[in-house]
Amino acid sequence: FTSMGARKDLKTYFIKGLRETSDLFDQSTDLLLEKGLYIRAPYISYPTKTDFVDSHKYFSGFSLLGKQRPLNAIEISHLYMNSVTNHIGSKLSLSFAQVSPQEEIQNWMLRGRDISRKHMRVFTRILLNSDIESPISPDVAITDATTPPFSDKLVMFHMAMLSATGTGNYATAASASQRSDLIINYERLSLEVALYAKDGA
Repeated sequence: FTSMGARKDLKTYFIKGLRETSDLFDQSTDLLLEKGLYIRAPYISYPTKTDFVDSHKYFSGFSLLGKQRPLNAIEISHLYMNSVTNHIGSKLSLSFAQVSPQEEIQNWMLRGRDISRKHMRVFTRILLNSDIESPISPDVAITDATTPPFSDKLVMFHMAMLSATGTGNYATAASASQRSDLIINYERLSLEVALYAKDGA
């Protein structure tokens, strides 16, 4: 909104929110590093020579005769981040399903968990096929609690927001990726998330 709004009070409010979110992110990252729980992005070795794209084959992700080109740094970054966010979504979905008293919501949450796991497998396979280790997360255990800490309305809203954010992440990743197989994967996975969110709505 800050780039579209003209009202001073609204711009001030959103800019304040952005600052607070940035501060919270900074504190969270520092705490995770201190506790040894921060999930680090894959290491990419520093290039020793300059290389330029000199063929349309660079954009092709499918090759029946030749080998796919290696992932570039931007593509790796998006695959990594989408793996991490799906891991978080998987754990949240399972947690929310466990504490909801309504079977319909439990089933919807478990479907979200299954979708997240499937997407993680897709992204992990692509990284591993390029000899890049997938993100390693700390062992996040879910307790056996069944008392709902939040209302079903709140958890449904939260999952709807996560689904919308995930779709946005996939769109950003597709537009930044240059291998056609990655773009196709992001588009088909986005459709699956959109159908899931529609059912939730």
